[in-house]
Amino acid sequence: MEINESNFVKQLKRKNEQALCYVIDHYGWVLKTVVKRQMRSLPHLWDDCMNDTLLAVWDNIDSFDPKRSEFQNWLAGVCRFKALTYVRKYIEASREDLMEQMPEWEDETAGREFLRQEYAEEVDRVLSYLKEEDAKIFKLIYLEGLTMDEVAGRMNMSKTVLYGRVSRGRKQLRRIFQESEV
Repeated sequence: MEINESNFVKQLKRKNEQALCYVIDHYGWVLKTVVKRQMRSLPHLWDDCMNDTLLAVWDNIDSFDPKRSEFQNWLAGVCRFKALTYVRKYIEASREDLMEQMPEWEDETAGREFLRQEYAEEVDRVLSYLKEEDAKIFKLIYLEGLTMDEVAGRMNMSKTVLYGRVSRGRKQLRRIFQESEV
């Protein structure tokens, strides 16, 4: 059977591997774009993330509703979720590595406090390049793990404004740190 735009979703639901190949051939650019944008500083994890996204599509194709969105948008959402999961896991692994490198402390509380303070200083240093309100938004989203809806409510702003501020802040930080690497 020939897989095409009109039947690939149906064939994915039937677990036809050719349909997954069709997704890779015709929508692979979506995966690459989202992964590179969300995981810019982690290129060694890009392939794993794209593979996990394809597996998630394979396992969860029944949750795709063509009445709610186009396949391309749904795929981008799945990929964004996977990429953010990878970033969070990487951050957590980095914290654990830092913990292992720390000297042994007689008082475990002092060691934790030292690590917390080092981490807080580094976060503050990075976020110091942003306006105060934007830094607060970043802390709520990326450190406290709040959703955009929760942050929008807490900050008394629309989600559209919030997305714009996060996008501009990320671009600003990316530009600053790319310039400092050179």
